Amino acid sequence: MNQNILLPKLAIPNRYEISLDVDLKNFKYLGKEIVFIEVVEDTDEIHLHSVGLTINSSFIEDDNGAHIDGSVNYLNEDEKIIINFEEKVTSGDWKLYIDFEGEVVDDLRGFYRSKFVDENNEQHWIATTQFEPTSARMAFPCWDEPEYKSVFSITLTSDKSDIRVSNEKVISETTLNERTTSKFEDSMRMSTYLVAFVVGPLEITEIGKSKTTDVRVVHRPGFGHQTKFAGEAAIKILDFFENYYDINYPGTKLDLIAIPDFAMGAMENVGAVTFRETLLLIDVEKATRAELSRSVEVVAHELAHMWFGDLVTMKWWDGIWLNEAFASLMEVIASEATYPEFKLWNELNLARSQGFNVDSLKSSRPVEFEVATPEEAEEMFDVLTYQKGSTVLRMFETFIGEENFKKGVRNYLNKHKYKNTHSSDLWTELSEETEYDLEDILPTWIKQEGYPIISVEHNENTNFIFSQSKFLIDGETDDSLWKVPINIRFLDNGKSQKVLLESKTDSFDLIGNVPFINNGGWSFFHSTYDAEHLNEIIRYFDDLDINEKYRLLEDSWMSLRTEKLTLESFLKLIDLYKNETDKNIWSLVSGIFATLHKIDSSNELENYIAQFCKPLLDKLGSEYIEGIDQEMSQLKSLICFLYAKYSKDDKFVSHFTDQFNSEKYKDYSDGNYYNLVLSVSGLDKSISINNYLNNFINSDSPQIEARFRSSLPGVNDPETPKVVIESILNETIRGADAPYLLAGLISHHENGKNAWEIIKSNWENLLKVMPEWTSSRILDGLPSIYEENLGKDIQDFIKLNPLPSAEKIMKQKFERLNANIKFKNSINSELKKAKFV
Repeated sequence: MNQNILLPKLAIPNRYEISLDVDLKNFKYLGKEIVFIEVVEDTDEIHLHSVGLTINSSFIEDDNGAHIDGSVNYLNEDEKIIINFEEKVTSGDWKLYIDFEGEVVDDLRGFYRSKFVDENNEQHWIATTQFEPTSARMAFPCWDEPEYKSVFSITLTSDKSDIRVSNEKVISETTLNERTTSKFEDSMRMSTYLVAFVVGPLEITEIGKSKTTDVRVVHRPGFGHQTKFAGEAAIKILDFFENYYDINYPGTKLDLIAIPDFAMGAMENVGAVTFRETLLLIDVEKATRAELSRSVEVVAHELAHMWFGDLVTMKWWDGIWLNEAFASLMEVIASEATYPEFKLWNELNLARSQGFNVDSLKSSRPVEFEVATPEEAEEMFDVLTYQKGSTVLRMFETFIGEENFKKGVRNYLNKHKYKNTHSSDLWTELSEETEYDLEDILPTWIKQEGYPIISVEHNENTNFIFSQSKFLIDGETDDSLWKVPINIRFLDNGKSQKVLLESKTDSFDLIGNVPFINNGGWSFFHSTYDAEHLNEIIRYFDDLDINEKYRLLEDSWMSLRTEKLTLESFLKLIDLYKNETDKNIWSLVSGIFATLHKIDSSNELENYIAQFCKPLLDKLGSEYIEGIDQEMSQLKSLICFLYAKYSKDDKFVSHFTDQFNSEKYKDYSDGNYYNLVLSVSGLDKSISINNYLNNFINSDSPQIEARFRSSLPGVNDPETPKVVIESILNETIRGADAPYLLAGLISHHENGKNAWEIIKSNWENLLKVMPEWTSSRILDGLPSIYEENLGKDIQDFIKLNPLPSAEKIMKQKFERLNANIKFKNSINSELKKAKFV
């Protein structure tokens, strides 16, 4: 960590008393704060963070009546102010008084404004907050580093008709001249990034009470009837976590707040958790299984943070991975316990795959990475922090045992509550509960980038030889070494065994003859077997569980991509999957076919893919069925779309476009089939993008709006790029959603080139309408590109026009794009010679 960017420890805050008088009509506010501080050593200046605020006055007092006036020196580039005092402030306890004013900004961070349109087409504004990682300083002067935990007393004043929400319960309200002031209870000791306040013409729906806590949902007016599902999920999950952690929820109440304009999915502010509207406002009768399970997942993720992240917090931003990785694991553990029908353990496969995609690059980074600036802190919120981090934790949870893991977590939280920690503090507590020295093992996974591929060979003398080498998507490797926990299941006798591979190569006497070295599918490494052993595993294919089948196919796909497996052998393996009925396996299959099709769009390959889907399509059908099982509905939608995309069966596509044109689909209660009609109809070039856009604009709920919004980039109408980009520029589409849609347009198999040309010509204006710090998400479209000229043009342009807070992401996306082109060149001839049967 670069010590120069930290505030000097001249004074330590212990308590903030913050009063804000909010003027939503003019997007301004006046602020007063008293900060109770301990001055560590005699000083004539105090340093703290502040961005975009005007300090009107400042002074300091102690309990003995001493009063010293201060003057402010603004260090705008460093996002700091220095308050210089007229005389020395002696060490001891003082109160720092600051009067300031600021704007309710249009930036989706800090204290910012968000709008919604009501049923009468009238526009309304709210003021809300997003402080993580370093934006509390945009709302009030503070020590904006996570280790400076303090108690917060918040008071908010606004129009009488507004509601006012903060982290804790309201303890008093007074009204004067049509303005109401709400004072809130003291918070627990917490970091500045967890403070929250929301003001505006919203409604509150009381949901009920967990064992210890009142739960409410705050939302735009008229949507109270759509809050029940997420609210009741929160109650169940709170009860689960109190039992799992063996610590009561640390807040006085829990509000789930639906924010119209929100850059993140959600934010774990203690007692005032903010979300995208689609996660809280749900029409259960028409929701898809994915929409419901996503709501449960995100609610569980944020509530996991109430303990892991809020009660116990990382000392500095290099430790944010542990907060987010742990919450990403706990969201699945809690969801499985409270909503087992969603089978979210299977969804972890997709998270791991996302982690693999980035961590197989030379431009990857260690999960725990030195952070020196606010921009670098922003870059930590990526798939390595969330997806790799959570799946590495899951690997070790299953290796040391779930009960041992839980005991270690409980000990860690109880020992460090209300404090700040390093990652090693958790390793210490987990090591106490197992025979393995995790303080020695885990750093090889967390403090170095990448992951290994484990090869298995049979040796008559020593039974089996395991070897590790670093896996890189370009087929190269280096000397990196991991301490690899290997959880083995023997397919020939049903037994299991655990071994720890600590060197490049080691031999093990195993208790069976057909080891599958990924018991349950939880390991964060790829595996490869010699030909004889792979044939043995295939012989036992039906004995593998869903996750293990997923991992076998994924590992084989990676072996194909790095030229360790022939296309012929891979096609023989994937043929085993055509009768599988797990939608995550079919998502993987779909992604593989999409990649091959981008490389070779021949009729032979398209026909092969269509025929691959046909047996399951014949079984599931393509008609709308009321009351169909949601799991089968998801699978059916995926299979129908694949067949429609590759079969060139116009009659099949027309079956869906007829429903789209007649709007019959709008009456369907099965949201999966609703989405299927949208996606298949989008393949038909005669369907206008304006039809989709008008439905998006006129949607009567956040749920339906989101469905049409996500469909926009996939519409095959040649006018799609132009219309969508114009809608972003005129703000018909919210700026928060713009980067994702632009990424989708760039990656489109037919419209991508045209989209990129329009994006280039409107680059500066596009960046103006989206929050600067989210613009790097445009690059998410690059890993789907396999066209060399388009890829080169994008790289050349972005290098000349770099995006903010995107240095690492840019390198990763470019490397992935170049690896795609290398794979295309290496496999192209094999694809052209392949016999697709």
